Formats: sequence, C-alpha cells, structure tokens
Amino acid sequence: MAPVGTPAILLRAHAYGETSRILRFLTETHGLLSVMARGVRGKTGKGGLTLVTFASGELTAYVRPHRELQTMKDFECTRLRARLGSDVLRFAGASAIAELVVVHAEQEPRPEIFRALELGLDRLEDVAPELVPAACLSGLWRIVAAFGFAPELDVCIRCASVLPDDALGRFDLAAGGTLCPSCSENAGGPRLGPLARAQVRDLGAGRLSPTLSHTRQHLVLVSDFVTFHIAQRPLKSLRFLADMLPASGGG
Repeated sequence: MAPVGTPAILLRAHAYGETSRILRFLTETHGLLSVMARGVRGKTGKGGLTLVTFASGELTAYVRPHRELQTMKDFECTRLRARLGSDVLRFAGASAIAELVVVHAEQEPRPEIFRALELGLDRLEDVAPELVPAACLSGLWRIVAAFGFAPELDVCIRCASVLPDDALGRFDLAAGGTLCPSCSENAGGPRLGPLARAQVRDLGAGRLSPTLSHTRQHLVLVSDFVTFHIAQRPLKSLRFLADMLPASGGG
C-alpha cells in the first residue's frame, strides 16, 4: 500500500513500549488520525524526527480506511511553535483548543477545522503577552464555529427579533444564542449585555483586544457552550485554562 502525505498538526503523543509512540494528528486531507510511530523515541534532534506537541508539518503515513490506528512513515516539521511550551498560559490555551478538536473531529477531511486550529495555534504563538487571554478565547470560539455551532448574538433565538445595540438579554445555552429582554424575563442563563455580546462577537471574528474584560466569565460561557453542544462533558484542559486566566482584564 502506497503512503499518503498530508499537512498535519500534532495534538497528542503517548509512549508505546520502549521505542515507539502513538501520535494523534489533525490532518488537512484525512481529518483526525492516530498513528503508530515505531522506533522514534530518543531520535529527536539532528538526524531524527521533530515530534513536539502543536508542531505543524507534512505527515506521511500508511492509511487504511476504517482503521483506528494507522502507521506513520515520516513527519517533516515546518513550524515548531516552541513558544507554546515555554509559556504556561499559551500552553493552556493551545491544550484547550487541541482537546476540543480531539473530542469532536473525525477521520474525514474538514479543511475549515484544520485552518481554524492552525490559525488559533499560530496566534497563540505570535501575539503579544497582553493579547494571550483574548487569543485563547478566540481560538476556542473559532473552532466551535468551524464545527458548525457558532452562537447567535444578533437576533433573539426565540422570537427572531433583532437585538438593539444596548439590549441586556440572557444567553440560552440549550438554544445556542441570546434572548431579547422580553424573552429573557422568565428565563435562566447568564446575562449578556451589550459589551459582553460585542466582545464574544469580536472573539469569534478573531479580533483581539488587550482590554478584554472578565476573561474568566468569558471562559465559563464558551466552556458551558462546548459541554452542551460538542463534548457532552467538561474538558479537563478548560479547567486548567480557567486557573491560568486573569480574573478580569486582558493582562
């Protein structure tokens, strides 16, 4: 069987035996792939493979349809993203984005998910320190949107009326969007005022601000949304990220 090559991002790595690893990649052409990398432990560096979590590159593997574990031939790293491993908040954000992909992606091509993941990791690697909290949250919302679950922020999810710019409504988690003031009167869910709604909209569009306020509250919103619509369970990496984020403000 001929090997296939595809752009890929390494999301997780586990030791297997004394010399091998099981690696989980998101690939551009085959979706989420688990591969056996035989004899690679202890061979990183000069003359070996660069297999570092969150690295991008060209994966070459023997891929059999409907098989859970494939066999890796080679991985040529093109972007290491070493900064993600040296900064705890960047690492926490990257881990949360990666776990979200791992729990929902499948073994099928979804280029929009691959692009959202690549962009999210690149921004976490490159942005200034004061923008890291916003980059963490933006990366999560953009993965959510790539999966097809973007929240409705501009129209009431119940009565379909356009929300005024100054509207103070509530976020209906089950319905996946904002309720207008009238529909919010007897509803539960967190309040979502004009500023918070604008901030969520900006994060989903990839617009980052160093003055982003209430970062932990923003994380609770996206975490609850992910749990309800995508993961069906709280993600461990989101709890870790919550401990790392500042209580308020962007820095």
